[in-house]
This record gives sequence, structure tokens and C-alpha cells, in this order.
Amino acid sequence: MARPIESVMDINDSKDLWKIAVRCRHLWTVRSSSNKEHLELILVDSKLDMIQAIVPSHLVSKYVGDLAVGASYIMQNFKVSNNDFSFKSTTHGYKLVFCGSTYVKKTELPEIPIDYFNILGLASIADGKFQPNVLVDIVGGVTEILQTQINSDNNKSKFVFMITDMSKIVVQCTLWGNFALQFYEYYKNHGEDVNIVFLLQNARIKAAQGGFPLNVSNAWSGTKLIINDISNVEIKKLKDSLNAELPKLSSSSLQVETTQTSQYSDFDKFIWKAEVISLAEIAMLKQETTCVTIAKLEKFEVGNSGWYYDGCAECTKSVAVKDGKLKCYANHISSEPVPRYKLEVLGVDGKFKSRFVFWDSDCFKLIGKSALQMKNELVEAGEDNPLEFPFGLDAMLKKELAIRAVFQPKFNRLSVISFKDDEDSRKKVKDTFKSHEDVSKIPISLSSSQDDMKSLSEPLSVSADFDPNAANSVMTPCKRINPEASEDVESVQLSSTKTMKPVKKEDGR
Repeated sequence: MARPIESVMDINDSKDLWKIAVRCRHLWTVRSSSNKEHLELILVDSKLDMIQAIVPSHLVSKYVGDLAVGASYIMQNFKVSNNDFSFKSTTHGYKLVFCGSTYVKKTELPEIPIDYFNILGLASIADGKFQPNVLVDIVGGVTEILQTQINSDNNKSKFVFMITDMSKIVVQCTLWGNFALQFYEYYKNHGEDVNIVFLLQNARIKAAQGGFPLNVSNAWSGTKLIINDISNVEIKKLKDSLNAELPKLSSSSLQVETTQTSQYSDFDKFIWKAEVISLAEIAMLKQETTCVTIAKLEKFEVGNSGWYYDGCAECTKSVAVKDGKLKCYANHISSEPVPRYKLEVLGVDGKFKSRFVFWDSDCFKLIGKSALQMKNELVEAGEDNPLEFPFGLDAMLKKELAIRAVFQPKFNRLSVISFKDDEDSRKKVKDTFKSHEDVSKIPISLSSSQDDMKSLSEPLSVSADFDPNAANSVMTPCKRINPEASEDVESVQLSSTKTMKPVKKEDGR
């Protein structure tokens, strides 16, 4: 006897043989740091329960031709994992991961709405009745344009405006990158006065913090923007309700800031496309991500190697003898290796701890000497033990830093990209922590899973070849054995947001 159709709401990790009848309401492509692409999709059943699914990169070619927005399917056989994304497209406690035996059959299912949106009203947003890590659908009419900044060269365009809905509540909305350009192009191509009603699918809500107001914006992955399309039920309903009340804004009235250079502050660049989270929050996350946090450098962690590696003279990659020559992976030839720093340091914030890997250029900034200088000083002092950690390295300890890093779930550590040691930057990061504490009091009911699925995105290289901040430096690494045993570090994993690519839509949907 064939298995029966089951409810999306009932899905959990007790089995893999789930069989569901669903419609694809959203589909997008995500590119990982290793340049591989996987698919993410939102599935909804007849009870309007939703769950997010993932097609891993090695299976994209098998399933991409069968999947389309608006189409309905019978699907069965998945790997089930915790819904551990840092920004979730559904409130379901689990997500589905396609595997080789996943079955997808296109089937007409008229009982499932073709256009179903998870609309959250502006009144609820203004009242704080939202989960800051859950993406929602927003429909709104534009009441005022505050800022238009177009920078097509580096995709840092910004469109800031005020929106309202049938509640008459007004909230700020900011569109970034291609979404800002899409909005700007719409205005530019409508020379006559026009009022705007739009739907932002998979929108992010940021609570007011510091001097920044409550704000709705696009996410960096999975957001879709629909403008003035009256075939969309939600847009038509709001447009009919507000048409007489929305101001008509002409494209000629836009005050456009066109720039070819970044207008962001140094701190804005430091936190750009990063999650500003404490070590306590990092300890609860599950996938690779870029984050900004605060930590005091407590002690060096001793691992399988010393404090430096043999690096290339032209880049920061490690070198080895190949074909009788000293080469790096970029095939640069060096006459002799250049020592370059690679230090694992235990960072502490209150009772929470994480391991950080500091690379050549950042170590040089903290210590004040290159690894080559440090190694030469050891040799001059008669010390030739490559595992002797020079005492001068301690200059980087006991410092509290604001750190931008990539968490690598496979290795339970954060690979440092850059840092700031000034009080103002540390205060700004800590103030953001406080704002997160305020919104985190909103309860979120999610199920737990005993076995987390491995992160789909590949971790950054564990080798010494990855030094994101160095450029042709003459810095390097040496050695000292720490008698203390290294402490276990709690698993820290995050979900990252990547660039979205357009996908096909079912004809007539």
C-alpha cells in the first residue's frame, strides 16, 4: 500500500520518508563562498502551513528543471534538519533537504492557493509583534521618499521611503542593491505622476536601535519585489483602499544622489553584510556566516602547528616544494619561505568563549612586528625550536576588540577578517547587542532536532592559505608551547545570506 499524504506541520526528524502535497510559492538560487550554487524554496500545503527546502549543489542539475514558482507537486523522501537559518523564511521548526532518492511529481492541486503570501501588517510591526529572525511578506503604499542613492558600480544603491497600509500606520522602508535600482527604474520609467503600492516577499524587519528607526528592508537572499501589479490580489486590495490617499510622486521630484564612491562610514563598512551578534548568540547559531562581535583575547590556543607558517613571498598562501621549486597554490615561485602569522586565540565575553584565528596582517597590527622579525629575534637569542612561541606575541593578549570574522562550523572557530580596537567601535557593537536583547524577548516556538545536518555552504579554508586582509605583506609566524590544555569551545554556527539569482516562473502563474 502506498504511503498517505502527510501534513507539512507534522514534519519532524523522526523519519525521512515524508510524503507531502505542496505548491512552490518561492524559489531562489544561493551562491556559496566557494562559488557553488544551491536552490532554496518555500513549500506550502492546503492547510497553508509552510516549510523551507534545500536542493544541494550536487543535485541542482537533477531537480532544477522540475521546479517552478506556482507549480504544485507530490514530493517524498527527504533528509530532515533543524530550521537553523539565522534568518528564517518560515516559522516551521524543521527544513527539508533534497537527497538522491527525493521524488518530485508535478500534480494539479487546486486546493492549494496559487498566490499565498505571509502578510504581516504594519500595525503589528509597529507594536513589536514580530520575530526579528523570521522573514515576512510586506505590502505597503509609498507616502514619502526620503533618500535615493544610486551607485550601480558597486551595487550599494539605497532607496529609503515611508510606507503605510490600511491601518494608516507609517513605517520606514529601505531597499538596497538591485532592489533599490528596481524601485528607482520604475519611477524613472513613469514620467507622469504615479502612486506606488508594492509587495516585498521575504522582507526583513529591524527593530529601532540607537538613532535608527524601525525599518523594513530586503534580505540579501530570497527577497522578491513586486510593484503596482494589480494582478496580485494583495496589491490590488491595498491599492483600491488607499488609492485616493496616497500621494502621486513624479520621477522628476526625486533627489538622486549619484555616486561612484562609497559614502559609508568606516564603521558601516566594518559591519557591512555581517550579523552583529554577541558570543552568546553565536553559540546558538548553526551555519557559516560573517559576523561582528566583541571579545577579549584571553590566551593562545595550541594546536597541531606553531604560531606561523611558511608563506609565499608574493602573496599570503603557504608554500611547498613542487617540481624542485618552492611554490604556492597560485604557482608563485619563492627563493625562500616568508614566515607569516597564524595564531589561534581564545576570545572571551563574559562566560562565553570562542576560538579566533588571526592572520598575518592583523597580527602585525596588534603585535607591532612582522613574523619574520619575531622569528629572527628568536634565532639571534639562540632559540631554534619552531614550536617556541615568542614572548612578544603576548602583546596582542588582554585586548578587547570589535572583531569581524567568518564562523566556520566544521572547525568550531571564527576566521578573523578585520578588527577595531577603539572605544567608539566597541560601544556601537555593544549597543547593537542591547537592541537584540530587547527584541529577543519575543517568544519563538521551534522544535529541536537531535542530529543537525551538515552546513550546505563550504567552510573557509582551514589552511594557512586564507588570509583575507593581507596583501603582499612581509609578515609571518614562529612558536611556543602552551602548557595549559586548550578548552573546549561551544559549537557556533550561522546561516549566511548570499546573492540571489532569478528563477523561472510557471506559465500563467
